[in-house]
Amino acid sequence: MNKGYIKIALALLSVTYYMQNVAFASESASSTNSSNEESKQQLSADPKEAKQAVDIMTEALYLARKYAEHTDDYEPYSKKGEDPILYFKRVNNTDIGKLEFAIPNADNYADIVNKLWDINSPKNFDDEFIGGRVSRIYDPNLAIVQQRYKSHIPNWQRCYHALANKVELSEDETAILLVSSDLNDDYGDPYIKYVNPIVESANSFKSDINSQEDIRKREIFKMFVNLVAFFIKKEVDCVKITHISSIDFKFHPRSPYDFVKKVEAKTILKVINLKDIYKK
Repeated sequence: MNKGYIKIALALLSVTYYMQNVAFASESASSTNSSNEESKQQLSADPKEAKQAVDIMTEALYLARKYAEHTDDYEPYSKKGEDPILYFKRVNNTDIGKLEFAIPNADNYADIVNKLWDINSPKNFDDEFIGGRVSRIYDPNLAIVQQRYKSHIPNWQRCYHALANKVELSEDETAILLVSSDLNDDYGDPYIKYVNPIVESANSFKSDINSQEDIRKREIFKMFVNLVAFFIKKEVDCVKITHISSIDFKFHPRSPYDFVKKVEAKTILKVINLKDIYKK
């Protein structure tokens, strides 16, 4: 499929999701207890915000599919002989990692999709993951999520907020995407500013969300997802997973580049642990 057809397909996908968003939000608003303020915010039916979220994830899907293609500018990071091979390339002065691996038995497809779409999905492969929560729901396949991880400082955590989207590309392929913007989460640190270098449309998304006390008191380290994607494809005898990842860990500006890249690589390679769940 050429780029023109892809853009048209994505535009139609955007309109379809927008209509679903409005219908879902309206139904949710009418069934929500009026005394539950947190639920009200989670099920926000602001059509402009929902439409903007859809547009952002449409761009994210287009870019993720582009970066999932193996091009000559990808350089191997893994050592020779290691499998699978992790690749990196630079885009807009930031790293994008790409990893491909397979899980035996095509019958595992639906379960793998469900596991990766779960708000607590990283618990299946990352021992530093603490937990996740939903901050805003636009429709069953589009939301703002928060995910927390352990940090190198005891009793402190790392976290990010991101738009999360699940897209069924065909009967045999699903995409799961994460994208951060500079949301208003009451963190209150004027020095923590974020501009998404990959998904440009995310930079105008300024939704207000309720946050926990440790975020408001700045007792947590913030991270941002430039772009994370999982393409889960059912093959004849296996499930193929293509993982794209670019995360801003907000390390000190003077942190050595080799150290930052090592952390990026370690984070991406943890996804391979998902294979252990399906070992016979």
